[in-house]
Amino acid sequence: MRSISDIVQQLQRRFFDTIVSGNLVYNTCWEDPRIDRALLNLDSESDILMLTSAGDNALDYLLDDVNHIQCVDINPTQNALLKLKKAIFKNGNHTLLWNFFGEGQKSGAELIYHQQLRPLLPKQAQQFWDRNIQSFSSGSKNEGFYFSGTSGKVAHAIFNQLQRKELIPAVENLLSANSLEEQAYYFHEIEPQLWNPFSEWLISRHATMTMLGVPASQRKMIKQQYEDGLLEFIRQSLRQVFTKLPIRDNYFWRVYLTGHYTPDCCPNYLLEKNFRTLRNRIHRIETQTSSLLQALQRSTKTYSHFVLLDHQDWMAFTQPEQLAKQWRQLLDHAQSGARILFRSSMPKPNFLPEFVFENVSFHPNTTEPLHEKDRVGTYESTHLATVL
Repeated sequence: MRSISDIVQQLQRRFFDTIVSGNLVYNTCWEDPRIDRALLNLDSESDILMLTSAGDNALDYLLDDVNHIQCVDINPTQNALLKLKKAIFKNGNHTLLWNFFGEGQKSGAELIYHQQLRPLLPKQAQQFWDRNIQSFSSGSKNEGFYFSGTSGKVAHAIFNQLQRKELIPAVENLLSANSLEEQAYYFHEIEPQLWNPFSEWLISRHATMTMLGVPASQRKMIKQQYEDGLLEFIRQSLRQVFTKLPIRDNYFWRVYLTGHYTPDCCPNYLLEKNFRTLRNRIHRIETQTSSLLQALQRSTKTYSHFVLLDHQDWMAFTQPEQLAKQWRQLLDHAQSGARILFRSSMPKPNFLPEFVFENVSFHPNTTEPLHEKDRVGTYESTHLATVL
């Protein structure tokens, strides 16, 4: 007979799977491509297999003139988001790209979508955006694209709390700071007011973490390392990001604190100077809706690079058999010397199957110094493995 704890865990897994497979969870990528590109050594011969997320980092990798990128995601809405970005590049209008994904809002977005963008989308993406294009509409009742989707809704709840506490001016001062000393001054002014019964309750909810795309296995990893669990981890992450690293180009936190980017603080794919290059290379990105394991099992190709985000954490405790199957497929489809990049909530990748360490080399002396410079700051470690 199953225990109450087992039943609760099963229900939580089902809830998580439902949310992350049928809703737009990530409206922006939450991995720093500056770190990725320093580790991956991409060039014109690179063939990449990666998880889609919001598609931002795939576009970033194109700037290294890679040969091909295969984006895979089990959630069709994440692929639909990347396809919309590709459609805007094909449409050839940088201003429209900036309106939609820089500002996150555009007057007349629905009309523009139907007249210019919808014909450039495949059917499945059309079906999603026919229902959701209003996320980009401007108006008093609409907060913009970056406060939509499940992670965006959590960000919006936090934004509203900052407004109620009249902290928005202090946040703006923090984001415009010109030195680490100035950043630390404003952050220490804000920090005591961030933590209250509401914020602590919000973070402790399974539903909140699910909306942010954080599975129970990852929360378990964090609790193993931090006495106060998620709260302590988040507190330390925020202090690292806002007091130890320059904020002026940290577009990851800016977009969730303000709901938009600025021209001098945004992902590379939004910069006007990169638009023509990316438009000419956009056909090199393809998408596939399936699990990573299924994509590998169906593929006859080999790859020089794999970008796995934090996906390994998702299977570490709950699906060890699937984790082993995935790594066997990764190794079977890896070119000689292929690079495999992933992040984790654990400091060491000792949760991987034993045979992995017999077939790859890890490079902590390279990854650890770069990880300290990661602008996102919400992972415990970054790992690069090269296939022997």
